[in-house]
Amino acid sequence: MARTNISVDQNVFDAFSAEAARQNKTLFAFANESLSVVTKVASEGGSPSDLYSMWRSMTLLKQFDVITLPADFVDDVTAELYASHKESTLKRFSEIGSRFVSVLKIFAPELSDLTVVEKDFRGLLPIKQLAIKEQGKGNLEIDVVGAGRRIESTECAREFLIAIIRGYGYTVTRQETNIGTIRLWVTSRGLP
Repeated sequence: MARTNISVDQNVFDAFSAEAARQNKTLFAFANESLSVVTKVASEGGSPSDLYSMWRSMTLLKQFDVITLPADFVDDVTAELYASHKESTLKRFSEIGSRFVSVLKIFAPELSDLTVVEKDFRGLLPIKQLAIKEQGKGNLEIDVVGAGRRIESTECAREFLIAIIRGYGYTVTRQETNIGTIRLWVTSRGLP
């Protein structure tokens, strides 16, 4: 067994010690477990910050019994449903967004916080970029890139996103949808 001293910020040490105690582990055991996991992740090309992002992702996904499927497969199935039942398919995506927003608010209390959550979930979501730009008091422009490989799946993603936006108390005032891209202009319903 090797022994060494590691210097850490006092706040980090206090939080680490408190968590070890909460888990009823010695500092030695908790430090070995923690360092072992970080070393494994780093040796495979990851970073310690990846661990936190993945944990947040998994915590959110557990709320919905999510299964991961290849994006091409989901696009094809969505297009088939859309072709035969366009309105009900769009409605289903909107309903999923409405249900999703309450849990999403735990991680992103404000609509503008979604960009932080998107960074954490980038590897799990079928989008490549989410940008939210303030356009004046209570007015935002929301841009999504990589939202589907077909117009059908992009329109479904748009309905999902609009439902989330409504759940945050915003109204969509204008929209542009093209294959893989969505741009929405929204206004807070709380404005006088």
